[in-house]
Amino acid sequence: MQKDPGRVSIAELLEDQGEALKMELLAGKAGLGRFIDHPRVEKPSLAFAGYLERLNDYRLQVVGQSELGYLAQRPEQERKKAVDAVFDLKLAAVVVTHDMQVPEILLDAAKRSDTPLISTQLESQTFMTNMMLYLSRRLAPRTYQHGVYLDVFGLGVLITGASGLGKSEIALELISRGHRLIADDMVELSRVGTDVLVGRSPESLKYHMEIRGIGILNIRDLFGAAAITDTKRVGLVIEVIPWDEVSEHIRLLGEDEMINLHEVCLPKAVLPIRPGRSLAVLVEVATRNQLLKQRGIESGKDFMHDLQERIQQGGRE
Repeated sequence: MQKDPGRVSIAELLEDQGEALKMELLAGKAGLGRFIDHPRVEKPSLAFAGYLERLNDYRLQVVGQSELGYLAQRPEQERKKAVDAVFDLKLAAVVVTHDMQVPEILLDAAKRSDTPLISTQLESQTFMTNMMLYLSRRLAPRTYQHGVYLDVFGLGVLITGASGLGKSEIALELISRGHRLIADDMVELSRVGTDVLVGRSPESLKYHMEIRGIGILNIRDLFGAAAITDTKRVGLVIEVIPWDEVSEHIRLLGEDEMINLHEVCLPKAVLPIRPGRSLAVLVEVATRNQLLKQRGIESGKDFMHDLQERIQQGGRE
């Protein structure tokens, strides 16, 4: 099934989460093509009381004990009018929780309006929490970045640079050294929080890598399941560039850099390429250095601070 990153159909929702969230379709099969475009899940309590203005027809609606209890207390004619008014909005889907007996009035309204009516064994709060976690991941804004993405020492490392510089070869050496491939050539990036960017491989390229002169390799088949992983939060971007393009300032001292990817600021390191340099080792060192920075240890700044103090004191080394 082709997935739209901006929305999820009810059919896809049932396929992905039906078993995990103990969901069963009761009625409204014709409406399985309807979709959800927002991770927030709603409860139509006020809508059953007649206030329909704030009810969003592209969000999942959850009916629990409170809603069914309220409907049961209303006169039959008012109850039918309230339910019909809600289902006439052509909602994406309605889920009844707690494995409760679904009233015929809801089943009839769902069949009449082709609205998917779903039952789940889970309690309302448990269902809503798990569903919103799924929808937040599934509907997270995403973009695509050319590069190679790996798990190095537990940190998500995105290697970027112009084509032909040997990014895949660097990644292959890192894999042979025990690190894990996430994506090669094209990386799918999802912003799942204000400062959280998660990378994964497009489904069609998953576990595969292209090496010039050899062809397309299946890394899982070659190195085993321990050599791959599906997703990781991006923790460092490493740009590889030709040696003659690096500035003298960076060549001598290096500097802390940041890059903005998909509206998330990430630490960046620049690695110049020239014959004889072991780029895989340098990527490992850059990753270890970033892990130290996350712990508040910054070797370069400490060195420059000590050097400045020696200069001011007139000391000699």
